[in-house]
Amino acid sequence: MTTRRGTAAPWGAAALSSIVTIGALTMGAQAQTAPGSPGLPPPRLERPDDRTESQREAENFDPKGVRVGSFMLFPSLELNEAFNDNVYAQTSSAGPTASFLQVIKPAAELRSNWTSHMLNLYVRSAIGFYTAASTQNYQDVSAGFDGRVDIQRNWNVYGGFSFNRKHEVPGLPNTVTGPTNATIYNQISGNAGYYQKINRFSGRAEFNVDNYTYFDNGLGINQGVVPNNDRNRTEMRESLRFGYEFLDGYEFWVRGSLNQRLYNTYIDISGFARNSTGWDVVGGITLNLGGLINAEAFGGYLQQNYVNQGTIPLQGAMFGFLANWNPIKPLWVRPYVRRTVNEAAYVGQSGYLATSMGFGATYDLRPDIQLNGGFDYTIADYQGFTTSTTPSQYDQYVTFGAGLMYTPVRQFFIGPSYQFVHRASNQPGLDYSQNVVMLRLGARL
Repeated sequence: MTTRRGTAAPWGAAALSSIVTIGALTMGAQAQTAPGSPGLPPPRLERPDDRTESQREAENFDPKGVRVGSFMLFPSLELNEAFNDNVYAQTSSAGPTASFLQVIKPAAELRSNWTSHMLNLYVRSAIGFYTAASTQNYQDVSAGFDGRVDIQRNWNVYGGFSFNRKHEVPGLPNTVTGPTNATIYNQISGNAGYYQKINRFSGRAEFNVDNYTYFDNGLGINQGVVPNNDRNRTEMRESLRFGYEFLDGYEFWVRGSLNQRLYNTYIDISGFARNSTGWDVVGGITLNLGGLINAEAFGGYLQQNYVNQGTIPLQGAMFGFLANWNPIKPLWVRPYVRRTVNEAAYVGQSGYLATSMGFGATYDLRPDIQLNGGFDYTIADYQGFTTSTTPSQYDQYVTFGAGLMYTPVRQFFIGPSYQFVHRASNQPGLDYSQNVVMLRLGARL
């Protein structure tokens, strides 16, 4: 038996379905840029450091990389062993499937070491094998680059491109429970932007595009989802942002964005036209208090309009918050709040508003031992047809986790982690809980 289901948001990310997944893949805390933000400045640790040069070097366990001309190469290989007590995120009455999971994760990053301009290239892979759920085995790969051309100080153009082969494990949006085949898809992403600052005024124009191509996994309308070939689409987003730095490290800004979501199949098998256009307008503030805390907060309004007759727009308040806080030297706390509009592949649902809030934290117990943890609470509020007599799906997720990473020498690391996920839904048979424990072992240069 298969059941239509939603997703659990990762405790280290700021949005349901927004691209960061832990589940059985990764357990590290990860911060994420708030929607529409150009990104926070890198944290600058400016607390007094009275160590000698030799002491600093002895206590530095960051990878050094390998010099390749004017670039630095950072290769790594990670092996993970995990245990998931509910691989398919099923209710307890359905008899959850437990399984061990082995993951091989090779990666390499090439970063420029220039005084101006920037070019970074990367290739990463994750190959996973379930001992008791082979239909969920996967071979993910991602390769791409991002770069920046500095025209003058505070004046540049930037962009990036990537190819990604991904999969949707149970616990993500638009998947079904039960021993079904995994959903595999390709995502091609690109972005280009222009930034300039004159005195205290700044402006930014940016364009983003994502193309999704899904592979058939045998699921369809009988399981409550549209077939994968009806999910193929291109999403585009254009934005303009203007800011004013009224004090050093303090900036007010406003931003407006448009988006278009265009499906290859105009009308899917259920008779629903999923194309839509949307917009949002927000205002916000960015602050940087000398590296001890930097933060960005914004609020405004969003609306997504669907071409399908009988579908009301997804609309409401749009808001976000993201900060890096360093209350004491070894501790970093990263709280976040975020709201986004997401596509849905469920029959009778056009999309959903995802509202997430939580935090991630890291604490350096010793230079070679780091503790990490986090918490996330997410609401997924789906939008159905106006003619439907069934209430739209409304899911709530609570996720928390903790881990430890030990680096005996700069080139190796090892550490355990734990994650718990619980979902409560207004639809029958969709509540579930999940526990994942993992041991990470890696080598890097």
